[in-house]
Amino acid sequence: MRKFSWLLPLLLLLSCSKGSKVEITVFIENSDTCMIYLDEQGIGEIRQIDSVRVKKDGSFKLKDRIEHPTFYNLHTGNQQIIPLLLAPGTSAEIQADMHNFVNGYEIEGSAESSYLLEMNRKLTKTKRRIDSIQKVLQKNPDAGEEFTQELSASYDEIIEAQRRYSIQFILDHMSSMASIYALYQKIDENNFVLNENRDIQLVKITSQSLDTIWPGSEHVQALKMDAANLEENLYNQRWREVVEVAENSFPDIRLPDPLGDTIALSSLRGKVILLSFWASWDQASVSHNLPLKGIYNTYHSRGLEVYQVSFDNEKEAWVNAIEFDELPWVNVSELSYPESRVAPIYNLEELPVVFLIDRKGQIVGKNFNRIDLDRNIQRLLNEPS
Repeated sequence: MRKFSWLLPLLLLLSCSKGSKVEITVFIENSDTCMIYLDEQGIGEIRQIDSVRVKKDGSFKLKDRIEHPTFYNLHTGNQQIIPLLLAPGTSAEIQADMHNFVNGYEIEGSAESSYLLEMNRKLTKTKRRIDSIQKVLQKNPDAGEEFTQELSASYDEIIEAQRRYSIQFILDHMSSMASIYALYQKIDENNFVLNENRDIQLVKITSQSLDTIWPGSEHVQALKMDAANLEENLYNQRWREVVEVAENSFPDIRLPDPLGDTIALSSLRGKVILLSFWASWDQASVSHNLPLKGIYNTYHSRGLEVYQVSFDNEKEAWVNAIEFDELPWVNVSELSYPESRVAPIYNLEELPVVFLIDRKGQIVGKNFNRIDLDRNIQRLLNEPS
């Protein structure tokens, strides 16, 4: 047993040397020799890393070892927090004043932490401008409609300017974990700066970019999970909206056919409808048309119709595909791919997609396998009109 005793100090040495060193040198005016704490901001938890009492000259150092960029909170034990984002090997220097601890500090040696400071200062200015508008409204409760609309327009412009700033920051710093910070900044307690459905795509591409650089970061993995959850929630929301609309009437489509005549999906009401989305440039869509023709030929005489929407942008290619495969049903197209007004309404994320709609205009389901599709079509055709 004694001959293995050298392993213990070696293991301790290895455990202590994990990751790269980060060091923060801080100078605080008016500190009065208080305690300063450095906490790591984890996902759903805060981990205390280091603490120190400030020297009489206002200086102190804090240290840690990390393997990837890490978010920290530097604070005095209260809600006055300086957020930091330190990369492995960083040696940063902070100048601060206890009388203006959060907003009056400067930092050198950490570009990532400087990004956080820049973003927070921008957001602080935005919040102040918003507060000033709200105070004007409070002082003028009987203001006329025109005055209120002007203030409302100013408010919207301020919010939109902050959105543009945040989006541009993320696009310019896609490889920096500071972009995560930008994604989750809040205008107020209940509202994120980036809170629109279209912002989900920004969360997704940021998570993909950072995952190639820092796959071991818990923040990157949490961002990936959040992106997936947001996408799924949006998909479910849109699907519910489609189904809710379908309780009274499916979302109508009015598009031109190859001859330029506009044909509405609603013109087929009273029929059992297969609403098909495809593109002549998509081989899976082209291949799917063959069994679709078999279904159409089998059930068309009994009241089945196919309304097929193409996501092409070249009319000649679209018409040639229709003629070559002899597609006998209603064919329409926006001819504006990749832009589409129809795709978001039906929450289309892939091709081909086929919805089954009953005689009352209710969406029964989509992308059935062949056996289930035949069974459902037969059932719907046998139901009274």
